[in-house]
Amino acid sequence: MPPPASPEPAGVRVPIPRSTWAVVAGALGITCLFFYRAVFSAQVFIARDMLLVYAPLRRYWAQRVLGGDFPGWYPFDGLGQSFAGIMLSAPFHPSQLLGLVFSTGVAMKLTVLACPPLALLGTYALLRLYEVPRGGAFFAGLAFAFSGHLVSLTNNLAYLMAAATLPAALWAAERFLRVATPARAAVAASGVAGVLLAGDTWSYAFANAFVLLLAVTGQGGLRARGLRALGLVAMGAGLAAPQLFAGMAVFAHGAPGASSLEDAQRWSLDPWRLPELLLGPYLANPVVERAVPEEWVKPLLSTGGFSTLWTDSALVGVPVLVLAVAGLMSIPWRRWAPFAAVWGLVLLLALGAALPVYGWLHDVLPLWRPFRYPEKLVAHLTLGLALLAGFGWKALVSSEPRARRAAWVAGGMSMGLLAVALAERLGAVWSSAFVVARWPQVPAETLQTLSQAFSDAGFIAAGLALGCALVLPGLAGSSPRAGVLMALQLGAAFTLNEPLYILGSEELLDSPPTLVEAVREHAARTGDSTPRVSSRLTRFQLPRFEGFEFQDSVALMARAALMPDTPALWHIGAAGAYLPAVSARVKGLQMDDPARFTRLEPLYGVRFSVYTSASHAGMGPRPARVFARDEVFELVLVEHAEALPRLFIAKPRCVSDEKAALGLLDTEDFRRGARAAVECGSEPLPASSDAPLTGRVLIERDTPEHLVVSVESSEDAVLIVNDAFQAGWSASVDGEPTRLLPANVAVRAVAVPSGRHQVVLRYRIPGVMPGLLLWGVTLVGLALAEGWRRRRSPALR
Repeated sequence: MPPPASPEPAGVRVPIPRSTWAVVAGALGITCLFFYRAVFSAQVFIARDMLLVYAPLRRYWAQRVLGGDFPGWYPFDGLGQSFAGIMLSAPFHPSQLLGLVFSTGVAMKLTVLACPPLALLGTYALLRLYEVPRGGAFFAGLAFAFSGHLVSLTNNLAYLMAAATLPAALWAAERFLRVATPARAAVAASGVAGVLLAGDTWSYAFANAFVLLLAVTGQGGLRARGLRALGLVAMGAGLAAPQLFAGMAVFAHGAPGASSLEDAQRWSLDPWRLPELLLGPYLANPVVERAVPEEWVKPLLSTGGFSTLWTDSALVGVPVLVLAVAGLMSIPWRRWAPFAAVWGLVLLLALGAALPVYGWLHDVLPLWRPFRYPEKLVAHLTLGLALLAGFGWKALVSSEPRARRAAWVAGGMSMGLLAVALAERLGAVWSSAFVVARWPQVPAETLQTLSQAFSDAGFIAAGLALGCALVLPGLAGSSPRAGVLMALQLGAAFTLNEPLYILGSEELLDSPPTLVEAVREHAARTGDSTPRVSSRLTRFQLPRFEGFEFQDSVALMARAALMPDTPALWHIGAAGAYLPAVSARVKGLQMDDPARFTRLEPLYGVRFSVYTSASHAGMGPRPARVFARDEVFELVLVEHAEALPRLFIAKPRCVSDEKAALGLLDTEDFRRGARAAVECGSEPLPASSDAPLTGRVLIERDTPEHLVVSVESSEDAVLIVNDAFQAGWSASVDGEPTRLLPANVAVRAVAVPSGRHQVVLRYRIPGVMPGLLLWGVTLVGLALAEGWRRRRSPALR
């Protein structure tokens, strides 16, 4: 990237000009207009992971903090897991504070609506450092903030927050690389750390890589900038340490996000979607699904087995790409090459399974292996194109010949797009090469719909390119032409992307569905503090309700069927693991042999399962009695009478490892007895007698991180706690520390002698306390350094 004309003075206070306030007002105003359906209604963002993941996690955080605790353990997913280790939970991100003031849905909506202005202003500020004119910097900010990828990410809060934070983090980093002061270091390190604290480890890794790229491509002493960049990476890690160390603890104990290369490459960007960069989401149905329909995804696109796309639009826009070409041509080769190489690599990686590049990195870089879903990288690709467009604007307004050449490029692009659209409209060239080739049995009506959508998108894109060709000459000093160019970009983004964000009633987060009510009534009768359920739905007929959109029905069905992790909204646990910090033992059991895990679920305290009425009626021997029905959604809740309680005493059977334990659990007689397969290690437990085991378990205190139990047993036994065995837990008996042992493969056991004893289990989040210490040291160190600098140079304050 090119440097500014002159260095910035350190510590000199400059009043904020009116133009800056105008930019801020413009960013906020355009966001309100673009997301008018959210801003001017009581509806909230409720699509997919907003309902399944973020609403339960954020409500849990707010409830625990309002109760005077910090959430360490999350008991509602995969038999429990580290809350901070989930990463997506973002427990240290400042946006969580909104949940202490507003309801869960409103707090999430405000967080989502804060992201486009943040993305726009961060991009604007970054480009202004490189003397890109205000119009060009604002145009690039528009392009990034309202791109198809970011608008689609309104259903996935952590990745949206991380992407929106990245430009501002790079702006602060570049300011520090130019003039290194402790204050600038603190701001820059906070920005880089903020990307991780948002919950996205991949964007954090790329943020650090981009900081190093800034150091390499900027003018000045390479050694000095390189050392500053490495220092910034270290300081950013220091400020993110509580979250970083908690995530590393999960990784260290063998439960990374991706279990294999195949798993990692799911949701790769299909090469056939690359035209979306120009044409927009021509496969999406903006009226009904507000997404690409499932019946089109499976036969047409490579998603690694998923029936939906990670994001339903990859639109960047014709004006952006025209200006990006001009920007790339204007950058000196020495800085062009690293820029092109990095963003070219990002594109190759985003294509994932379509190319071998991702697999090469997966093989040679162990730290790369936890990352998955390459389509996430489209956010970084989009940012790179937006920045290039800003540089292109700068190049065109400074040189009329360049502007004319860019106009010819836009004209040529218009003719090419027109030819593609006509070829499809008249000869079905694209639909034959793509749709029919991949989906030979495509219904004629569907084929006609897809062909029409593609050709319409081509005609619109050709018109946009023609508009660019007419506007670009004379762009310098012409506010009307600049306004038209921005209108072309924003109009395309609004027309094509705005219909894709999904809203729903906040009642979905507050009013429990029928089967939840049934489970809660049972829990109230039995005293079960965290009842567990299992959703056995694979395919179902989605009911449609008059007055409700398609996506409303999807959300209603997800709640009704107790799909993870929606039951957590009402303090009900899901047996299956949906979140990434799951215990390696639970994950292995669930992933390697799902049928066995389903069979063993009652052993782990799962008392209820949900089936569709049709699938339950078609079963041979019924698994359990029907406990409740949801007639509206045609669902059946069955009760497993043999389900074991969360806490009970059992006779231990020492085994050497997980495999041996599984062998015992596969024996029905063993499962029915009051016995447990315990991995005793080097210190075997006392042998059990043949006499029946008698005793009782009384819970004295039960919070997610602190369990106190009074145990009375007729002989030496083990207390089984049907929660996931995971690092961070410790145990004591009558105040004396004791071993916490794996039992029945996935849960915990504590050896208790005969008689009456008190057992205490405590959880401390691995890595968080050292992380907080490093965070404090980093923060105090920066504050002291800035204080010392100001004391030595009072004028530079």
